[in-house]
Amino acid sequence: MKRASILELAACAIALAFGLSSGARAGQACVDTPPRPSSVRLAFGAAQALSTALDQARPEVALVARVGQDLSTYGLRHSHLGFVLKDSASGQWRVVHLLNTCGTADAAIWRQGLANFFLDDLFSYESLIIIPSVEAQHQLLVRLSDPAQYLALFTPHYNMLAYPFATRYENSNQWALELLTKAYADKIDIDDREKSQQWLKLMGYEPTTLDLGPMTRLGGRMFRANVAFDDHPSKRRYAGKIDIVTVVSMTRFLQKIDPATTLTNVPAPSVLQAPE
Repeated sequence: MKRASILELAACAIALAFGLSSGARAGQACVDTPPRPSSVRLAFGAAQALSTALDQARPEVALVARVGQDLSTYGLRHSHLGFVLKDSASGQWRVVHLLNTCGTADAAIWRQGLANFFLDDLFSYESLIIIPSVEAQHQLLVRLSDPAQYLALFTPHYNMLAYPFATRYENSNQWALELLTKAYADKIDIDDREKSQQWLKLMGYEPTTLDLGPMTRLGGRMFRANVAFDDHPSKRRYAGKIDIVTVVSMTRFLQKIDPATTLTNVPAPSVLQAPE
């Protein structure tokens, strides 16, 4: 008979604790059951690997992306990203990102530890670190240190498939992209989402286009509170063309406007097995 290791028992306790307290997701399904012990171990392993990579790179601010869902059907890998910076008091890395409240169309800006970033029942526990130029990092740190700055581009009405050039809704990647405009717009005062989106158009940002059939769109709208299509241009929507902000479209745009941007893949950790 197998006996649970101390690590596995501890993971169970942590899973229960987080399962009872967590109410926000970034596109994953919401469930009432606590995460599996193996998922908790993977989350902490992924957090350690990411922390080590960040300690080696030593950015003031970076972006970090995770693989929340299997998006291979659409040729995508990473589904969600946020900003990562060190907490001045604890010296620990923290992720600042927009999350959707489970089962609703509401969202909030969260500041979490790295383990929490991976405690979302992910498809894979690898991550991607995106480090912009030193000057851009400094500008981002100023914005992320001032709630008035980053909340100016925040809309609490969440839509997983929000249109990149509309302000009715917002999702995690869209908020991050629009906040980047504050760091790169030089002398332009970007104090609302319309100005941010105008700047993105001017600079040639190109969203990712998903080909979604009518039944996919209907199913998503009927059965998920956090999916809507009414902010998309009618002509493209009726043709099944849904334009969204993705991690890959953001990284391509960053590399275009900031050639000093670097990308680092952090592999997923292995699952630790309980002893016989």
